[in-house]
Amino acid sequence: MARKRVRPTIESLTEAVGRLGLPAKEIDFEALRIHLELPEFGAAVEDERVTRALREMRAARAFVEEGLPALKRAVPSLRAVVGKDQGIGWTVRVEIPLLEAGRLDLRVDVAPDPGVAEILAGMAARNDPSRRLEDLRAAVAELTAETIRALRKPIDRLRAQILADLREVGADAAAYLAHMDRSLRSRPFGFGPKLARALTDVLTPVRQRAKAVAREGSRLRRLRDQVGFGAYIEKFGAARRLNRRILFHMGPTNSGKTYAALQALTAAPTGAYLAPLRLLALENYEALRERGLRAGMVTGEEVLGEPDPTHTARTIETADLTRPIDVAVIDEIQMLSDPDRGWAWTNALFGVPARTVIVCGSDDALSYVRRAAEAANESLEVIPFERKSPLILLDEPVPLEKVEPGDAVVAFSRRAVHENREILVARGHRVATIYGALSPEVRRAEAARFRSGEADILVTTDAIGMGLNLGPLKRIVFSAVRKWDGVGERALTNSEIRQIAGRAGRYGHHEVGYVAATEPTAIEPIRAALAGAPTAPAADTRFYVRPDLTAIRSVAEEMRTPSLHEVMTHFARATFYAGSPFQPSALEEVLEIARTIDRARLPIEEKFVFSVCPIDRRDEIAMGMLERWSQVRAAGGAVPALRASLAGELDYQERTVKLASAYLWLSRRFPETFDDVEAIRHMRGRANDAIEHHLRQTAARKAERRSRHAIGAR
Repeated sequence: MARKRVRPTIESLTEAVGRLGLPAKEIDFEALRIHLELPEFGAAVEDERVTRALREMRAARAFVEEGLPALKRAVPSLRAVVGKDQGIGWTVRVEIPLLEAGRLDLRVDVAPDPGVAEILAGMAARNDPSRRLEDLRAAVAELTAETIRALRKPIDRLRAQILADLREVGADAAAYLAHMDRSLRSRPFGFGPKLARALTDVLTPVRQRAKAVAREGSRLRRLRDQVGFGAYIEKFGAARRLNRRILFHMGPTNSGKTYAALQALTAAPTGAYLAPLRLLALENYEALRERGLRAGMVTGEEVLGEPDPTHTARTIETADLTRPIDVAVIDEIQMLSDPDRGWAWTNALFGVPARTVIVCGSDDALSYVRRAAEAANESLEVIPFERKSPLILLDEPVPLEKVEPGDAVVAFSRRAVHENREILVARGHRVATIYGALSPEVRRAEAARFRSGEADILVTTDAIGMGLNLGPLKRIVFSAVRKWDGVGERALTNSEIRQIAGRAGRYGHHEVGYVAATEPTAIEPIRAALAGAPTAPAADTRFYVRPDLTAIRSVAEEMRTPSLHEVMTHFARATFYAGSPFQPSALEEVLEIARTIDRARLPIEEKFVFSVCPIDRRDEIAMGMLERWSQVRAAGGAVPALRASLAGELDYQERTVKLASAYLWLSRRFPETFDDVEAIRHMRGRANDAIEHHLRQTAARKAERRSRHAIGAR
């Protein structure tokens, strides 16, 4: 026997609406079924009941659209939830202050009693939010009072717990209250017999979290105190005791400002020259020795010269901030604004313990230097320097085929340097090459080739602006006026253009220096820069800083964590707070490398040393090598010398030199782990020779090949 089909209720409602002659497409049948409280299947309904329900739904819809907003404004504690059938579920929101002055409100939603429900139903039925409005307000007020009376004991208990928490967190009460307030605002409770237990079950972990947040706030405040402006300045005790005098030799490239500073340095009984590049430290170390001084050199990876020198040439990162001296020269002070290395100039400017501190650089750094002197309560004298030979910008572009002997062509990437070099070599020029990926030794050798005339053209990046001795450089030719800065491509600043262009026309070799561009569109930006147009103000003028080992150790102890990533994250938060004069240097890169180094089971001080090792953080192979080295250190082993092939391509040899330099840097910190120093030095020397050989041979071969082709064509 076949089962009888049970009809969906919607079909019955559709037929009823049809019989009533109503347009079916305007009716929400599911909402109608819900309003009539009918089951989904098998229900029959009378036409009259359907008519009444539709009328009620239309009235309810009108009240929802028109009357309900007015009623909510009149009685703000009312809460309404509108159903699919336009039916309204009502609650009354009771807010109970937990502390004096109305702080921390507990929110309890209470179902309306019969009296309140009756008034609300009458308002909805007539779409009249003013009907018996005063009666409604009085009834809601009475319901609120009854609710508060019913909850007096659990509320008193909760209030006592919060007051005890506030006594426990003490000075960090504001952080506790802020977290509790956010949590309570997002947690309305439903009134009922189990509410007292719910208040305990739900709010106990919320209170515990609020206390943890408060303690975290306390740590952050202490961290901020440690890295705050005053505390930062005072940590350089040796410098503060000297009542230092700061001289700012301010001027463009080729103005003699650094030469004058070095004259003062060599005349002093003791002193230090702080260089932006290892190559400049080496050149000035040699100059100090030539003047008969007991000179030494210190870089991240080597120490040269006398064991107890009176004068030392150093890279800026290795500045001695403890031993008092008479004169310190800080070169290229505008590097304060460099996101990656600016921290080293900040440390030196505030912390080098010299009776006279001579900073050399462009006028872009004046505001920084002045703020530092004022903050440290030290005297500042600005000594302006003028360029010794004029710069002339050529109005017409100079394409690469018109480059002449004695010119330097400037590009802003390794790839662009090699492309320019290929073009110039193919045209018969002998080219010297300088760019950032080359080691100081190779850069020095290439600069020497240009000075001696062995190479007649120099192709370089903006590394040219850092004071390398390039000899008789007559003209700078910009092949671009835009660069990639690690974040995105941007236009060169006016200061950067002036710094590079200023290398043309070296005083004593040329009476004038010339500046040109390969493209017509580059001429006007260069003209504006050379005319003295100021560089646009930096969006962020805070000093870049990086924590030292003492700060890392104290923060780790404060946080009770061995994680360098956590410590560096908190350091960033401590320095980035509103109004701080500081910002963390190379934050994203440091955090990324800290996450990698945390995988090694090392003391946090050693993790920090690995994290600041001078390695190419964009090179996956180099980063993998650094991680392996840290694991070997953690295991108590020794890291053998790298094995490298002399037959490798140019980029392979460049990476070899960088990794060797990183090994040597680590060997000065962990000599028992990185103990194959002589082999590494030998390997780096061979890689440097291979690079220099490649640069020489490719230039000569291509020039000779072009010459042979020309002879054959005759």
